[in-house]
Amino acid sequence: MKVPWPLYLAWKQLFPSQRKMSFFSLLAIVGVALGVNVMIVVIAFMQGFQNKFRNDIINNQGHARAVPLARYAGWKEIPKLMLDTEGVKAVTPYLHAQLLLQSGNYHSIPFVIGLRPEDGDEVLPIGAFLERGMTRLRADDGEDVTPLPTIDALEDEVVFVSTQAANRLRVRPASVVQVFEGNSSQRNPASSGRVRVARLDPYVETAEWEIQFDGQGSCVARENISGDEFAWEYDKGSLDLGFGYPVFEISKGATPFAAGDRFLFQVFKANKIEIYSPRMIEQAKADEMVPPKEVRIGGIFEMPSQGFQMEALIGTMRFVEDMRGEEGACDGFYLKFSDSVARNEGSLRAKCRELELLLDEDWAIVPWSVENAWFFELLQFEETLMIVIMVPIGLVAAFAIAIALMTTVLRKIREIGLLVAMGGRRVSVGMVFCLQGFVIGTIGALVGCGLAILFIHYRDALMTFIVDLIVGQEGQVGVTQFYDFQSLSIAYPWESPESMSTFLVFALFAIGVSTIAGLLPAWRAARLNPADALRNE
Repeated sequence: MKVPWPLYLAWKQLFPSQRKMSFFSLLAIVGVALGVNVMIVVIAFMQGFQNKFRNDIINNQGHARAVPLARYAGWKEIPKLMLDTEGVKAVTPYLHAQLLLQSGNYHSIPFVIGLRPEDGDEVLPIGAFLERGMTRLRADDGEDVTPLPTIDALEDEVVFVSTQAANRLRVRPASVVQVFEGNSSQRNPASSGRVRVARLDPYVETAEWEIQFDGQGSCVARENISGDEFAWEYDKGSLDLGFGYPVFEISKGATPFAAGDRFLFQVFKANKIEIYSPRMIEQAKADEMVPPKEVRIGGIFEMPSQGFQMEALIGTMRFVEDMRGEEGACDGFYLKFSDSVARNEGSLRAKCRELELLLDEDWAIVPWSVENAWFFELLQFEETLMIVIMVPIGLVAAFAIAIALMTTVLRKIREIGLLVAMGGRRVSVGMVFCLQGFVIGTIGALVGCGLAILFIHYRDALMTFIVDLIVGQEGQVGVTQFYDFQSLSIAYPWESPESMSTFLVFALFAIGVSTIAGLLPAWRAARLNPADALRNE
């Protein structure tokens, strides 16, 4: 394939045959690459924060909320009506309240959400929230083996509290530690069987359980404090002694249990808290003595994007009804839609409007994007502001390229005159320098995109190193509460059209600016008089 001579000369001037790369070419390409890398990484992180906040908001309140426009009593038929609508995946009613919690001398006034446990966690992923808030006890001679609580543990006398509320009140749910001693089972290898606690309901009492095997396919479960013993043929299933007892299961290994093998478990009961409501204050004013409601801690949760040090409580709707003194109340519904509806904000708004018409406009169906529009407008403004700040980086690189190319023109005046005298068109001579800017921009953009991909891939290690360098190990928790870089989901360009467009836009911007930077030197070279150029010293 025959290469046009302007492109050939442009390439040879940037990459002479006698050496791999000129010093000017190296600096110019590095400058463009760093500019492209910075612009892509900054915008990619901004988009990552937007995606994170979007997912967190949807997890906290679903794809939309249905809010009554007036006090609405006959709400119990509405969930079925909405579920019969195409595209609606799940509906969960809720109640809100402000209550006072007390545990000894500690107090908390959390934001309270009342839900129906039978609705599960299709709309609000309570199970994921409980997993995020799970904390393990530390023991030198044991291991915390507390099973993860589920929404099924939520009852009228059992509540879940956020990490912040639990820390303020100094409370925790029921927990169990497997104790390792010299005469009991140790941390056995993978080939050995083990006993695990499959379920721990909130009503268990503090106890010390010992599971001892006889080597004949059965064992004895003994509670050492009370002295109660229970025979257990573990081949027939788990040991479920009923309400208020831990449920044990056997996981067999390649090595069978031998006579005398035993497992020790220390169970700690859940803390209780007292709850006061505004209704109790009104009753106290009327000289009615109303004792506080006592409930147990069933689990500790952590909701994403819940704000700094936010205290919250999740209970059943009946519990909140009782505390508010309102029977049959409902503050609204959390809604979850199918992916075909939820992935597009326009389709989501249209489906919400369809549901409003279905409910005779007695309810306002508010999509998450509308309810939080101000917040995402702020994030979009920040992204635009970052682009405005980053663009001058590319312009600085363009000025540097233009100055370097102009210097090259001044140094090569006689060569330019010779090219024109040999019959080269002025436009083709000018193109030599314009193409140099294009080549520098193209290579720099490709290298910058590669650096951005490396930064995205190793972002966790890099951000951890930077945060440690600035605030140290102790400051990491505080930084994570505001900027949780490890939880950001930043897509590679081949994984997301949005990410691909970011890479392409800034790569093309760099190539365009670098090419334009070569226009002025090219114009000057094209205007040189060949006779004057050949006489130049």
